[in-house]
Amino acid sequence: MFIFFNTVLMRKLACLICVLVAFGVNTSFAQDYKTGIGLRGGWIGGLTVKHFLKEGKALEGIFSSGWGWRGYQITGLYEIHKAAFTKDGAEGFYWFYGAGAHFGGGYKHLKYYSTGLYSGYYETHNYVTFGIDGIFGLEYKINEIPVTLGLDLKPFIEFSNYRGYPFRFWDGAFSIRFVF
Repeated sequence: MFIFFNTVLMRKLACLICVLVAFGVNTSFAQDYKTGIGLRGGWIGGLTVKHFLKEGKALEGIFSSGWGWRGYQITGLYEIHKAAFTKDGAEGFYWFYGAGAHFGGGYKHLKYYSTGLYSGYYETHNYVTFGIDGIFGLEYKINEIPVTLGLDLKPFIEFSNYRGYPFRFWDGAFSIRFVF
């Protein structure tokens, strides 16, 4: 069974993305690294890899495993980075926003108990999930060491074949990456 949202929620999400795109417009595009590999801590946490294709444009991949349901999730995102706090003279801060998709799957063991002669049994539910993701956040490149720190919000719409699947619409995370 798939989970679908009404059109009002879709309109609100579209408005939010438009506001974020308009807010992120800036003329400075400097980025201090080409590739970063690290960890992302959040509901959809795990290994994160970000690679810049050209100035201010990046691809990010997130691989997470065991996020509550003995499963995995692979997320791919296209991101645009813009310099932040340039009027204040702060260096190394970047706003970013983008969109992408994810795919995942796994299983969940559910234990049932009975008060009769039978004491209980396990039932395994396999599931597949996919969805559409957005992302926006702030990243800081530490100049003295090859490390970036980032905070982001990653709203997503998810579809799953498991009726008892715990739906999450917002994912926030802290990321730390070694860059080169």
